[in-house]
Amino acid sequence: MALLTDKNIEVVTPAGNIEKLQFAIHYGAHAVYFGGQQFNLRATTKNFSVEDIEKAVSYAHNHQVKAIFLLNAFIHETDIQPVKEYIRVIKHIPFDAIMVSDPGMALLLQEADSTCKLHLSTQMSTLNHLAIQFWQKHGIARIVLARETTLDEIKMIRDYTNCELEIFCHGALCIAYSGRCLLSRYLTGRDANQGNCAHPCRWNYSLVEEKRPGNHLDIAQYNGTEILSSKDLCLIQRINEYIQAGVDAFKIEGRMKSLYYVANTARIYRHAIDCYNNGIDSSHYKNFWTGELDLVSHRPYTDDLFHEFANQPFEGVPYIKKALFMGYCTESDAQKSIIKTFNPIYKGDNLDIIYPITNNSIRDSGAIVMDIEVDGKKCEMAQPNTYATVVFDKPVDRWAIVRKRL
Repeated sequence: MALLTDKNIEVVTPAGNIEKLQFAIHYGAHAVYFGGQQFNLRATTKNFSVEDIEKAVSYAHNHQVKAIFLLNAFIHETDIQPVKEYIRVIKHIPFDAIMVSDPGMALLLQEADSTCKLHLSTQMSTLNHLAIQFWQKHGIARIVLARETTLDEIKMIRDYTNCELEIFCHGALCIAYSGRCLLSRYLTGRDANQGNCAHPCRWNYSLVEEKRPGNHLDIAQYNGTEILSSKDLCLIQRINEYIQAGVDAFKIEGRMKSLYYVANTARIYRHAIDCYNNGIDSSHYKNFWTGELDLVSHRPYTDDLFHEFANQPFEGVPYIKKALFMGYCTESDAQKSIIKTFNPIYKGDNLDIIYPITNNSIRDSGAIVMDIEVDGKKCEMAQPNTYATVVFDKPVDRWAIVRKRL
């Protein structure tokens, strides 16, 4: 069947470490984004040493996947010399693009004669084609549009520009505007714009009247919010609309999320885009996609961020967790699998086994744990953070992810 688009639509997936990067790649990412140990907006995650960065880019390129490096912190005057030194250290690495927020960072990269493309972060709140024209004149190849940009606005922007457009399609929503938020620094002393956000927009709040200190009232917001981020974005049911509007790349939030989150979201969005590109009727897959995304830890989903279609209550609620990430298979033969465990696995457990989706084929299955061996000794349970030899009632291949429904 003929392709419906001549563009290479991308799934852009987060990677908080080498392990997550590898699973993002094997589970369908077209591009991975990650940061070093300085000047990116996830200062509290482990991030990548220079040696790790080199390995990550090599691994991505060996699997025909793009490597996008993040230098997206806002820099203070005292940061300029350290930034120059860091650019000097990483300049030899063949990134496919570097993501920036601060115009000063872009200027320093260009002055260092970096030859890779520059992408502009959503932190710059780009909402119109004139802003895009401005950034193109200053060497930006791709714009990650502000999360506040509506579908209709994207269509209008595309009419005016051939610039690559990227949007967030899944995960937590930094807004007010697009993450340039002062709440974290004010409440905790941790500067979100320096990569150290405490995520106060995701806390649960109640309202207390000054003269009634013991009377806590729940907060429910019915007309959206410009400060609090109470739902997670999920555009899986609307991917086709956004491709047709002119979006080139779909970005998944979550460099601090689990390996399982990264892999499962990557494979579902990749499958959705592959269905579109190959003219495959996806209607019978949509329940599967939604069901799988419901099995990663999340808050209630929305696909209607700024009420393009209807008013929805945006009440604050806790995370929803319907499955546990048990581990993944590092090697296997016909009888046994080596599982790196993240939660306890018990003999007799009935577990889900999930795989990358290849050639539109979904291999997911269930499997029962028949036997467990750790350090050469048979046991009833494998502790977390071990490499356990597990016999299932059916073969489990390398790269398979093992989960348990709650």
